[in-house]
Amino acid sequence: MTTLGQFQQGLRLDQYIATMAQGKEDFRANFIKATEAFSADDLAFFRGLPTSINVAVATEDANLDALRDVPIIGRLSVEVGKLALRLFRPTTHADAVRAIAHDALSLTPAGADRDAQLPIIAFYTPAMQLIGAHVCRLPELSAEMHRRRAAWIESHPEVLDAREPMDKMTPITRTRLMQTMYALTSEQRAAWGRLTVQYWRRILSRASLLSSSSNER
Repeated sequence: MTTLGQFQQGLRLDQYIATMAQGKEDFRANFIKATEAFSADDLAFFRGLPTSINVAVATEDANLDALRDVPIIGRLSVEVGKLALRLFRPTTHADAVRAIAHDALSLTPAGADRDAQLPIIAFYTPAMQLIGAHVCRLPELSAEMHRRRAAWIESHPEVLDAREPMDKMTPITRTRLMQTMYALTSEQRAAWGRLTVQYWRRILSRASLLSSSSNER
């Protein structure tokens, strides 16, 4: 379980952005556009939470899933004032990242994929009781990416290493495939962002946990 001490050692959003070694401009651009992902009703929901929420994000600067989703939770935390956000990199907060990943895996059903890929966005009460976690990307988006990957491989039989695991592909093949899998129009990005915010709302709608957390303060 992630402790309050570990959480408090994380980076604030401004500190994280200032120390990004890669992807800083993409992160900033997506942070500006993140308002497309939530509605007035979403803002009212998060502002109306019965208690503040600690949000621990285990992430890596150049991770493409992180560059899509972390700016949204960052912008949401700025807009609503109920989300205390801290960010953690494996290279500088290894123990905290392991703890956050362990928390996320504790929610994974038996027999499911037990690989907690980054980013992990974990939601806690003020006393660090785990409420829920969002690991890597929405299941629906993972399914769409797998579909795109299969379609690209099928349409490029001349690329001999396309069926290999990512780490076994040549850099050129891996880049081409990643571009296909992650390509989103502005409309698609906003649509996936809205679904992601709805997913976070479902996590934080667990009234019994939120109600009990109010008594912990």
